[in-house]
Amino acid sequence: MMKNLLHNKIPILNSNVIIHHRDNEYIVGFKDNNSHLKINNKIYNLIGYIDNKRSLSQIVSEFNNAFEIKINIDFAYDLLYNTLGYYNIIESDIKKFDTNKPPSYLKLNTILINDKFTKIIAKPFLFLFENVLLTITTLLCLATILITVITQYSEIISSIKHIPTKYFIIYVNLMIVSSFLHELGHSAATYRFGGKHGGIGIGFYLFTPVLYSDVSDAWKFNIKKRIIINLAGIYFELIFSAALILFAIITGIKALLIIPAIIFIKTLFNLNPFFRTDGYWILSDLIRSPNLRLASNAILKNIFIKPGANIFKRKNIFLIIYALISNALIIMLLITLFIINPNSLTTFPNDAFIYLTDIINNRIKFDLVYISKFLIPLTFYYLLIRLIISIFKKYFSK
Repeated sequence: MMKNLLHNKIPILNSNVIIHHRDNEYIVGFKDNNSHLKINNKIYNLIGYIDNKRSLSQIVSEFNNAFEIKINIDFAYDLLYNTLGYYNIIESDIKKFDTNKPPSYLKLNTILINDKFTKIIAKPFLFLFENVLLTITTLLCLATILITVITQYSEIISSIKHIPTKYFIIYVNLMIVSSFLHELGHSAATYRFGGKHGGIGIGFYLFTPVLYSDVSDAWKFNIKKRIIINLAGIYFELIFSAALILFAIITGIKALLIIPAIIFIKTLFNLNPFFRTDGYWILSDLIRSPNLRLASNAILKNIFIKPGANIFKRKNIFLIIYALISNALIIMLLITLFIINPNSLTTFPNDAFIYLTDIINNRIKFDLVYISKFLIPLTFYYLLIRLIISIFKKYFSK
């Protein structure tokens, strides 16, 4: 009886599904959100037989007649209703993947500027992505920044060592503007190529506050366009840096050269592929691995679970090396932040108490630079408290 029910069951494809073919790959998108899922050609071919009329047995029979690979009813049911049903590609009664859930690596995120207003702001900058202008502008800005950093190196270092208090708030605001332009660049490039984009928000990545933009619709583009979108944030920051350099030269305010120098260092960091920065997504595109960190960690884990199984494939060797380096860097970063750093987790409560006591007793003055050192450990404790509260809520709700 159960077998007959499976045979006669008619799979229904979600009407919001759109399948994009790019770079010999298939990307499933949705009309009502920016979620995307990469599928292989076998699943694509199987989905091709779903017309909301054919029964499961008809689909399996026609698929087996057309392709060398053979599947049975149970396999097709599990794939369509459980796997694809979870991602809401096929209508199913099982629990669905939460498309509004933020990425696991991004904590305490919230949208600052919605997608409609982001689109309005991005529109005047679309001309910057014309092919010739894009190349010329990038080269000119890079040359301007490099020449300035080299020729004004001693001046910049001197300014960093003795940051005038009156400029500190200006520096903070300029860096916020730079970070905003970075995310606007990603959104503008996505918009320029005809994709949808979300808003610009703020969250915490590795206990550090970061701005982010939702440009997941870029997955439907070819690799060239995706790389431009990934580099668009750096592109906008380079333009901003070059403009600041010109302003500093014209006005004679050499102290402003600190910002282009910091942005240049920030750009180098953004190009590294071992944290979820622009370089990570570029490498992910180049090697065709949408979930690069998950994929590399899974291969590394398989060394211990299934020793020797497909380990010596070229891509797998690369992913293993990548996983080892990226995990080592994250561990080193966390050790540096929370153990080696004098304002680490272990010393934070005592440091904060002493600092507050000194301010109350007028032994020291309020200093924003010093206060900023407490940001990372304070964020950690805040996230830890939230985690404990959520665990208690789940426990008592049960």
